Amino acid sequence: MMTVMKNSLLGPVRFLLCLLLSSSSVSGLGSVVSKSYPHIRNPKTWHAAQEYCRSKHTDLAILYQRSDGERMSLHKYYAWIGLSKLKTPTEWTSATSPPTSLIEWASNEPDSGDSCALISHSSNKVYGTNCEGQNFFHCYKNEPDSRTTFVPLAMTWQEAQKHCENNRGELISQFPIVTNYLKSEDFPVWIGLHREGGTWKWSSGSSAYRSWSSPPSDNHHYNDVDDDCVSISSLNKKMAAKKCTDQFPFVCVSDNLLLVKEKKSWEEAVEHCRAYTSPTNSQHRYDLASVQPGDDQNYIMTTVMKADTQEVWVGLRFLAGRWLWVTGADMLYADLPECPLEGNRCGALNKTSTTSVKTRDCTEKKNFLCYRK
Repeated sequence: MMTVMKNSLLGPVRFLLCLLLSSSSVSGLGSVVSKSYPHIRNPKTWHAAQEYCRSKHTDLAILYQRSDGERMSLHKYYAWIGLSKLKTPTEWTSATSPPTSLIEWASNEPDSGDSCALISHSSNKVYGTNCEGQNFFHCYKNEPDSRTTFVPLAMTWQEAQKHCENNRGELISQFPIVTNYLKSEDFPVWIGLHREGGTWKWSSGSSAYRSWSSPPSDNHHYNDVDDDCVSISSLNKKMAAKKCTDQFPFVCVSDNLLLVKEKKSWEEAVEHCRAYTSPTNSQHRYDLASVQPGDDQNYIMTTVMKADTQEVWVGLRFLAGRWLWVTGADMLYADLPECPLEGNRCGALNKTSTTSVKTRDCTEKKNFLCYRK
């Protein structure tokens, strides 16, 4: 009888040991969350930018510390130039009528349906587009000092041309001189911070980080739409309150987390993550996510809140007398029970707690959080 009982116990233990040992992660791993900050150069209102980020990435960017801003490369931009087909639909012309041989078009540009042109700061190449899009621009004054002014206001091509003319200039169009004036400029870039009901909130997640260039007034009339959304400077990353209807480039956040809205036991969740194949890249490998306290958990909770269950499995397991992450990550939670009840030996995140991991019965059925290695 004793032999039968021992064998029956060895089965689950061996299974769990195999799960842990099959992880390719090494001990001492910190956060498994990998974040990138895609910079979208086409200006949009704050709410349109939020919608774009949520559909294409994760959300508008959230900053937890100064180093997050320093990781963002935001200096690239598009700017209108004075080249168009508005006067002669079959020919590209400008006020200075540069020879088309001097125009450095980007590959496969322009398209037959394009009527206005803009230039990329990063490549110095010219792109054709429709004239109704909104972009920044440079005004040029053909004076002895040949001054050019960068205007970080999103306007249509014709609005930009009129703005320059009202200031005794024109949209810059002299080639190849135009490229000499392209340099890194300081302009606003939307992030996920906005004011709602008098309180500053992030589009997703929670962070106390603020780095104002000039702190917004507390005497704000909260019923209007003025200065309720936040941008950061493309160069020094300082924050500023802006009208949400203004149009600026924006920065999204994208991560490697995958919330699975299926109800499975903890062991089934581990197997599911490791067997998952990405529809976009079959080489990607996944595992049940580990969590670290502080900013890491605050960020992860943004995804957890989207689950269909109150709690979400993560890769925490009590085995051989200690708590382990299946990823091999460092164990930084000090409040876990040293000798948990026999049934409560797996870890889950609860939507109501942002500072701890809950210990639960491993056979319970929950949504679960995978991550891409």
